[in-house]
Parts: sequence; C-alpha cells; structure tokens
Amino acid sequence: MYRPLKYYSDEFMKNINNRAKEIMTFMYPPVTMYEDNGYIGIEADLPGFSREDIKVTLEKNAIVIRAEREIKPEGTVFENQRPEKVFKRMSLPMEVDTEQEFSAKYNDGVLSLKIPVKNVKTVKIE
Repeated sequence: MYRPLKYYSDEFMKNINNRAKEIMTFMYPPVTMYEDNGYIGIEADLPGFSREDIKVTLEKNAIVIRAEREIKPEGTVFENQRPEKVFKRMSLPMEVDTEQEFSAKYNDGVLSLKIPVKNVKTVKIE
C-alpha cells in the first residue's frame, strides 16, 4: 500500500511544481517602469538568459518581452524553479513616438529599455 501512495504523492507534487512554474513564468520577470525626460524606462531582471535569447517587440502601445533558453542540468534534479520561457506584456502609460530610436541594453542579467514618448516636456524648476 505504501508504494502506490508514494507514487501518487510524488506525481501530485510534480503537478503542483509544474503549475507553480507556469505562474512564475507569467509573473516573471520583475519589472520597473518609469518616465524620465521624455522617455519611458523599463528595467527587467532576466538573469541566466543570453542576449540572443531575448526578443523585445512593440505592439501598439504595449511592450512585449520574450525569452527562451534550454536548461540542461547534470545529475539528478530534485528541484528546478528556474524559468525556461518568459513572456511579459506590459501596457505603456503614454503614447510612444515611433519616429525616434528605441534603445535596449542587456548587462549583468538586467534588460534596460529606453522608449521615446510623444508630447512630454520636462519643465526645469529654478
């Protein structure tokens, strides 16, 4: 009786772990979005991904971050919570100026985007 119970218990825990991983993929990566001198700045934590694994697209007034990698651990894996795929879609709070250049940098596991916006002026306070 113990072996079937252990088998079902193990399968149940694998299923829970897979669901938790799906939820983390939806919430991941943590992002900071801010406005700075006519630009929207976005910083997303994507440690462990290479620059070639990351794709950023602008869809109407939303930014989409996609990343995919293959994790090949050696030996017996007891726990794996590192995401292999990332999909994050964020609505932008301002209208994007598509006439200007966008910039993206990836350094030390942090993706930094600089997106120009329309009709925003910074007033210098004296």
